[in-house]
Amino acid sequence: MTRQTVNNLESKKAKLSATQYIAVAALTDSYFANHAELLPKLKAIIDGGDEYETSFRDDSLLKRWFEDFIDFDDAAEIFPDNKLCNVAREYKIFLDAEIFATEDASTFVDELTAALQSTGDKAVMPLRSIEQLKAEASSQEFCRAMTFINCMQADEILQIHGEYSDPNFHDTVIKIFKRFRDTYKICLVTPNEQLARDALALNDSATETDFKITAGLVVDGEFNFVGEEFLPEADFDDAEPIKNFVGWEDL
Repeated sequence: MTRQTVNNLESKKAKLSATQYIAVAALTDSYFANHAELLPKLKAIIDGGDEYETSFRDDSLLKRWFEDFIDFDDAAEIFPDNKLCNVAREYKIFLDAEIFATEDASTFVDELTAALQSTGDKAVMPLRSIEQLKAEASSQEFCRAMTFINCMQADEILQIHGEYSDPNFHDTVIKIFKRFRDTYKICLVTPNEQLARDALALNDSATETDFKITAGLVVDGEFNFVGEEFLPEADFDDAEPIKNFVGWEDL
């Protein structure tokens, strides 16, 4: 969840959705699986004012949540890997600032933030994308986008790279992807289907040493791949992509 979401929850301006609770519970379960000595203190805090006898089942918040309708012997089957988590593990994510200007952007931002934090990786946003959004969006949309962008930077999960001399965002994306597709496994995330398909078209001219580019569309806050039913694999096995992107102006 973004910092703004947490602030709204703590100030009681909003309530946890089921999805948000499950995400927090999963993170909590994972943490205390490795810090069992602190679990009694957490139970005392959470159960102190709870209407239930306990909020846990077998030391798990998730199991308590689902205990009425799920057999947890098969729990792994109901928690498949999130698509964005898969992307964050395998790809360097390039973001289009336009995603963050929509009213339902918080849904995508929360999922992306969780995915990046779980992998310890950072997404990349070209400076030209922000400049282009500023010129084309309303002031309200731009302010909304910058709120999310600033939060992601503060959480150290977003890098902004580029220069004011870069071409328009479309051409910048194509230029950068052409230059680094032999070094990085790249995923473009955008609400612009034409841009996504133009990026994917670069795969038609890929060499044997290039990694396959993939792309995803964000519509109504939901991420889905473009033209790919499953996450594509690397084109060859004898080299590992470099995920620690340092910025095209430095390479």
